[in-house]
Amino acid sequence: MAATVKPIILLDVDGVLNPVARPGREGDPTELVLSDGTVSLVRRLARCGRIAWVSTWPADATASLESRLQLDEEPLRVTVSMRAEDIEEPTPKLRSVRRWLATKELLGEADWDAVVWIDDVLGSDAREWAHNHHQPVLLEKPAPAQGLSELHVVAVEVLTNDSPDD
Repeated sequence: MAATVKPIILLDVDGVLNPVARPGREGDPTELVLSDGTVSLVRRLARCGRIAWVSTWPADATASLESRLQLDEEPLRVTVSMRAEDIEEPTPKLRSVRRWLATKELLGEADWDAVVWIDDVLGSDAREWAHNHHQPVLLEKPAPAQGLSELHVVAVEVLTNDSPDD
């Protein structure tokens, strides 16, 4: 029997989860609303590993996602700090992701043995990074109009040897 892999699952919001943004009432933050199907897919991902948001949405907006998802473990948040030159890169968030992962390892907080990154903007630089990273990396790139699908989640389940029937 194959060993179980428990990855960190780096998850983008726009182009992947495709929430509907609803303005907050009376000074409340923007609420991000997900379809029931997307909620189900994210919950399956969370069974496979720890979720970490890799999004430029503010923390209060992703908190509204978390309240809807009701996951057993609170997602982490990758600090995405974009420089002007990052926008021109094939994968604008790559520098932030690399720095965040390295910091977690340095602090002894990296308790995962693989990395899954689900984002609609993953270019050749991300593929090169994944190929050279010291842990297994699975890159999943949903089409922005469709977002996260069954096929993406199944790929993660195969990597982690975790399927809905287990």
